Amino acid sequence: MTGRVGRGRAGVVGMLVSLGVLVAPPAGSAAAGEPPALPATAGRCVGPSPVTVREAPWALRLLAPQTSWPLTRGAGVVVAVVDTGVSAAAPALAGAVRPGADVTGGRADSDCAGRGTALAGIVAARPAGDGGPTGIAPDAEVLPVRITDANRRISPARLAAGIRLATTAGADVILVAAGVTSATPELADAVRAAVARDILVVAAVTDRGGENGGDPPVGYPAGFPTVLAVNAVGVDGAAGPVAADAGTDLAAPGAGLGIAPRGSGHYRVGGAPVAAAYVAGVAALVRAYHPGLSQAEVRARLERTAIPAPGGGPTPGVGGGTLDAYAAVAALAPRQGDPPVPVAAGPLVVPTAAGPSRAARVAGLTVLGALVVALLVAAATLTRAGRTRRRRGRGTVADLPGQHR
Repeated sequence: MTGRVGRGRAGVVGMLVSLGVLVAPPAGSAAAGEPPALPATAGRCVGPSPVTVREAPWALRLLAPQTSWPLTRGAGVVVAVVDTGVSAAAPALAGAVRPGADVTGGRADSDCAGRGTALAGIVAARPAGDGGPTGIAPDAEVLPVRITDANRRISPARLAAGIRLATTAGADVILVAAGVTSATPELADAVRAAVARDILVVAAVTDRGGENGGDPPVGYPAGFPTVLAVNAVGVDGAAGPVAADAGTDLAAPGAGLGIAPRGSGHYRVGGAPVAAAYVAGVAALVRAYHPGLSQAEVRARLERTAIPAPGGGPTPGVGGGTLDAYAAVAALAPRQGDPPVPVAAGPLVVPTAAGPSRAARVAGLTVLGALVVALLVAAATLTRAGRTRRRRGRGTVADLPGQHR
């Protein structure tokens, strides 16, 4: 693919990886009226946020998903969030969250840690009457898959099991927010099975620092070539830290507002997981608007319509460029090396009715294609028949009765 930069090697360290914090600013650093950072205290569930934000953050202003909503809002597409679960009690996700599954059994539509809910809101939060931030694909469905243990850690085995659960449950896009440093055969097989089922797997690159201040380790599943590896960029365009040989396909804004598991408030979130959530949301828009495209073709659109990095060409930490939401949806057959597609945003008429499912659209396109072919064949037959009649009507000297050469 366009942005692949140095795909990493299999690591053998860190069989358990803590989820950590999406954003870790100094205590008390939030300005007045600014939402707090999502807490990450193990053993205590995240409660409502005291701050509800009314304005869109810079990432949403940059991506401007509303320019694509007259074309698609993601209806009929299922995005699996493989992480800590997703709270169905969050008002902004009302009616959007499926029961899901925990890798140890049971449902996953609750979220003590709050992380999965925050990411799911970035993907598919519904519009609120107060004008607060909306998800990239506000008509998409969310399939929560919990892979964390009681200490909010994951392992290669849990991660592989979660990807398999999302695959069998019928996801169209799988968002993996946290990776592991071991590319086990089990994890590789799970990714391979998802891709074989035409599911786009979007994963955050590892953005945690290495030991003793070293480089971040290579993370998986982002390290697998068939996975769309996403890194974060800041408001200044600078990419977040990533292992030199980890590989990055695409970059996206690495800061946003996450909805709380309960209540209407917001938390500040950031890093590569947030960037991956933005990419997963745009992937849902593309899959809804272009239901006949395979996961590989959807991935190609996301990469080839990206805003190129300075100097052009794949760049470590950024890959092929920064996500361009409108171009990914609306570009006509983007090709390798094409210039960026200009965004022509005009007056918007946002539809409110949910559209048909992705499967129904695929079936509709199939029927429509067959009808077009049948009409073309019929037209060709009638044209040949008409030409034959005209030739017979005109005849030749030898054909006319009573005439001889």
